[in-house]
Amino acid sequence: MSTQTLRNLLVALVILLGGAAVAAILVKTGNRPERQAPPQSRPVVAVHVVAPDVQPVRVTGFGSIKAKRSVDLVPQVSGRVVARSPHLEPGAYIAAGEVLMEIEDTDYVLAVEQARSNVAQREYNLAQAEEEAQVARREWDRVGATGFGGEEGSEPTPLVLHEPQLKLARANLDAARAALRQSQVNLERTTITAPFDGRVLATDIDVGQYLAMGQPVGSIYATDIAEVTVPVADADLAWITVGYRGEGGVPVTVSAEFAGSQHTWQGRAMRLGGAVDSRSRMVPVVVEIADPYVREGTRPALVEGMFVAVSFSAPPPPGAVVIPRTALRPGNQVWVIDGQGKLRLREVTVARAGIDQAVISAGLAVGERICTSNLQYVTEGMDVRVEGDPVPAKSLPATADKDGDR
Repeated sequence: MSTQTLRNLLVALVILLGGAAVAAILVKTGNRPERQAPPQSRPVVAVHVVAPDVQPVRVTGFGSIKAKRSVDLVPQVSGRVVARSPHLEPGAYIAAGEVLMEIEDTDYVLAVEQARSNVAQREYNLAQAEEEAQVARREWDRVGATGFGGEEGSEPTPLVLHEPQLKLARANLDAARAALRQSQVNLERTTITAPFDGRVLATDIDVGQYLAMGQPVGSIYATDIAEVTVPVADADLAWITVGYRGEGGVPVTVSAEFAGSQHTWQGRAMRLGGAVDSRSRMVPVVVEIADPYVREGTRPALVEGMFVAVSFSAPPPPGAVVIPRTALRPGNQVWVIDGQGKLRLREVTVARAGIDQAVISAGLAVGERICTSNLQYVTEGMDVRVEGDPVPAKSLPATADKDGDR
């Protein structure tokens, strides 16, 4: 190895040793960063304070609007339509007694005239029979039984006195009068009128169309009362009261979304349906709504077939409290937040668990705070912070000693 190479190696070694010495001095004499304890983690939760004023228990069901009264338009005579009301259109309102359509009445007018003629003929025949019966009675009184080939003192037979002929003439007159009345009724039936104030649901007629007797040509429904049949679970019937024999009725609230807005109507639970549904085992409750098809202010009129929600209300049991349904956990548990901000797991007695609320009959006191937030992990006594409460002060950081040991 040459002298020059040895000299270069020595210089490099001196530089490395010097750098290491300087680094050691800096490490030994420098200030190490202080260790800080991580802040304690407290999940923030929303709570519901158990209130002393007990809310009513609400049972919500759903159904479709249907008119209490509806009829099909069925002509009772045949013929060609010669007039049609401009209101006979789907969705149009009609008044009781309004003429909806007229059927050509020529044949029926002629039938009435012919029936009147028959009545006049039968009245003449009856008058003739009565006169002949009177003549027969006078002849019998004048000549007696011997004049008619009978024995002295015998009574005349009905046929001799023309009694059967008289009965036949009277029967023929009654039949002619009945035929006249029938022809008059058929003539009246050529004009079809609305039986009540209502609304047209469907129609399929026009002027010139031939209608056959008994063929449905449309349907209308009354606008005074609408019904909603609400299927209710058997367990919820304990919270629902209905009218007695269709009278009275308990007030309920009917709501629906229409044209982007929520609207409400007042109704009454009138009666239970005729039978339990064989598949779902739900019990039908019939709710009536008075004047539902009338627009009031910004609230629209109900429409046949509209899907609505029906809310039944009932007072809770004595001593019970009502909490949000989200506060009730599986296993009939609630999470109570005590005064120290700790979460306590507590079992309660549930009288009813609905969609929006739960009725607790035992296990909660007025003024207690219960958690309504969902937490991924929950343990008994864990620390939580309630929304709106001040943030607790962080613990002071711990200082490290000279050698870095705690």
